[in-house]
Amino acid sequence: MELKAFSLIMTGVAFEVLGQVAFKRGAANVVRESGEQGVLQYWRDLAFDRWIQFGVAFQVVALLLWIAALSFVPLSIAFPLASLSYCGAAIGGHYWLGEKLGHRSGVAITLITIGAALVCWPRG
Repeated sequence: MELKAFSLIMTGVAFEVLGQVAFKRGAANVVRESGEQGVLQYWRDLAFDRWIQFGVAFQVVALLLWIAALSFVPLSIAFPLASLSYCGAAIGGHYWLGEKLGHRSGVAITLITIGAALVCWPRG
């Protein structure tokens, strides 16, 4: 795999993770600050929360990077590498949001990472 394609995918994964962490933080803020409210007010608060807006911006960048990466690498290689965003989101949730990351999750993250590495390993 070319360095350009790999860089596009990994940068996209990073933006995907940042977006997911921002969404979680924004959603938690809205629930914590708004308390009991109507559905329309809840959606309005979500739409105007700065963390949700950051999340949307990060996701847009991730999407554009993904589309660019697909022009350089087959989907059968790119998509498994995109699974690293699941790993990053779990790790990001642990370190930035204080979420628990148990032993089973650690094993799963390791296995996903090994699988992604195998997919892009040079064929010899």
